Amino acid sequence: MKKSNIIIITAGILTASAALFAGFWSIQYHKPYAAGTVDKVVVKPISSEMYTEQDYSDTVDCVKEFFPQFETCELLELRYAGDEETKLETRYSQNENEEYMVLKSDFYVNPLEIFQKEEAAWNRDYTYTNWNWMLARTKGTSDWIICNYGVA
Repeated sequence: MKKSNIIIITAGILTASAALFAGFWSIQYHKPYAAGTVDKVVVKPISSEMYTEQDYSDTVDCVKEFFPQFETCELLELRYAGDEETKLETRYSQNENEEYMVLKSDFYVNPLEIFQKEEAAWNRDYTYTNWNWMLARTKGTSDWIICNYGVA
């Protein structure tokens, strides 16, 4: 084989390899994140003088419905923060017709796949602990909403 043919074939192989790599990178870079998961969450029992088991169950369901928005995260544990912390967190509420409940959670943030674009502010391959969820409802109703969340 002539030297020029070897150079042409090698250049063709390198060009094809680069095109395949660029295509793979582009697909991975723009790949959507997986929704947050709640299927393995451990829900700790509640001990409260302020709320019933049903109140707690309703707030847990509310957080579990919202959590898939935490892309690439796995909810590990949910628990009631306690009556004292709930009172402390809600002491500045000016609406006497509202009730509040504070939950705590732990969740894991999965690492990204190779070449996947980072768009979130999470620390990857990290477990967040004691993440607060503040939920509110109008007194006498059962419709809880998440009004705040984050670290304390």
